[in-house]
Amino acid sequence: MRRWSVPTWILVATGLLLNIVSALMTNFYIDGATVDANQLVQQQNNNEKLISLTWQQIEGIERKRELVLNLVSLSELSGAPLPAPVQQEIQDQLAPLHNATFAGLATDKLTGLMAAFSTEQELLREKINQLFIDNLSLADKHTRLMAHISGLRNLALFLQIIGLALILARDLSRRQDLSR
Repeated sequence: MRRWSVPTWILVATGLLLNIVSALMTNFYIDGATVDANQLVQQQNNNEKLISLTWQQIEGIERKRELVLNLVSLSELSGAPLPAPVQQEIQDQLAPLHNATFAGLATDKLTGLMAAFSTEQELLREKINQLFIDNLSLADKHTRLMAHISGLRNLALFLQIIGLALILARDLSRRQDLSR
């Protein structure tokens, strides 16, 4: 009966090749995918900061709304219009609002101004909603990418273990040859 045997150098060469493939996978694919995953997390963090800043803008608009209401109430209660410098300062503060055009602060002009406040706040809320949806999408991509990275790491580890086993086969082959 003839025994089938593979030369030891082929086993060692195959083992070394598998270890090299494992190292290349780790260096190029896994590290590159990890960088991509980190970029997704960074984008999520940036979106979270932007959401926070946008909420602050909404709160700022609400404070401006309250200020205008208080000033108009004071003006109405005193029976005198607001001084021109105060009206000018308020107008300058409210100029960035969309569709906020007014000539003075008075009770009859509040409806348009309050509508401008509400419109601006609604636009900011829509921006927050879009950023939140973007973050959900980024989180889903990150989860899928991390699963892919995990699979690649497991494959690289498997190739490394098989490669080492084949290299160790050389030592086992020597022991068998010496025992004959």
